Amino acid sequence: MNRQALSSFLPQSRGSWLRCGVLLAVLVGALLVPPVSGEPATSTAPAGLTIKGTCTFRGKNSTWSATLTPKGENLYDADYTATWGGKPLSYKGTIKSDFKTDISGEGASKSNGTFQFAGKYDTKGIAQCSYKEVGPRNRSGTLTAEQAQK
Repeated sequence: MNRQALSSFLPQSRGSWLRCGVLLAVLVGALLVPPVSGEPATSTAPAGLTIKGTCTFRGKNSTWSATLTPKGENLYDADYTATWGGKPLSYKGTIKSDFKTDISGEGASKSNGTFQFAGKYDTKGIAQCSYKEVGPRNRSGTLTAEQAQK
């Protein structure tokens, strides 16, 4: 192919070169982006998990539990239930854990405020956690968490 024939295939102006560069960038970008399946992302975490434990707050011992709904990798929506002085308490929040190493969570209730906890699982599969209320009361305690069960 001679030079004159080759030049007829090439852009003839600076603007044409710019348009070719943009087109090439779009095509390469399209090849690099994975296709979207149209399906919503789902968690591979098992559904229908529950977790339970004990808590010590203001010198009193109590129990707690939560029903967990997978929200993402190692992240769960949590419906907490606890008792305090014989009175049932309910909170909604989240728990983040692989149920082997670390665990953390938070919960809130209109009538009972907000709390946070965090800790680590021991070799027996029980997490030893610190617990605190968030807000003006700012009280704290301890909490245990067993490994989640189906």
